[in-house]
Amino acid sequence: MNPRPSASSPLRSFKTILAALLLTSLALPAIAQAPKSLLPAFGNEGADFTTKAKNGNVVHGWLPNGWNDNTEWAPVSATYTKLTDSPDKDAGAVRIKIEKVEEGGLLQLTTYAGDHQYKKGVHYLVTGWLRSPDEISVKLGARQLKDPYEFYHEQQLSTGKDWKRFEFTFTPTTDVEAIVMFVVESVGTVDLAGVTVAEKP
Repeated sequence: MNPRPSASSPLRSFKTILAALLLTSLALPAIAQAPKSLLPAFGNEGADFTTKAKNGNVVHGWLPNGWNDNTEWAPVSATYTKLTDSPDKDAGAVRIKIEKVEEGGLLQLTTYAGDHQYKKGVHYLVTGWLRSPDEISVKLGARQLKDPYEFYHEQQLSTGKDWKRFEFTFTPTTDVEAIVMFVVESVGTVDLAGVTVAEKP
């Protein structure tokens, strides 16, 4: 005949299960958080601006805090507009409508804030979202801060009528000081959202 279980058996079983759960949770690896962007957040807080460009052209509108249009030198007219349908609820989005591009002109979007020191051999990942009802291409690159303003690394990004996530990785061959820049060379509309720049694990 089986002996009668003691009244304390359920309690001992509960303690055993609890101890096992605690040990298991301690053994699980910590969930890695996404690395913080080296550049200002492409967020929902921003400001209006107006810039006089070459040949009487004007570039104006709204941009996230810390981001700048760099087109005052060019014969380009464009309007930046804040969007409310960002594909990332935690990130901002902007529509860039390029209305006029005269000979030698192109639109440039960048930021002069944040970290511009990129180290030799380190992989840097630029991510975000793009959309263009006109399906015009956008050049993305890491460019020199000073004359002759050449790109260390660059890539053409294709666009479509729906939001499309992009990734661009660059690895400097020497220590460099650079800015991440988006370039549009033709008339049309491009939407941009949630840009981040981080060291790639």
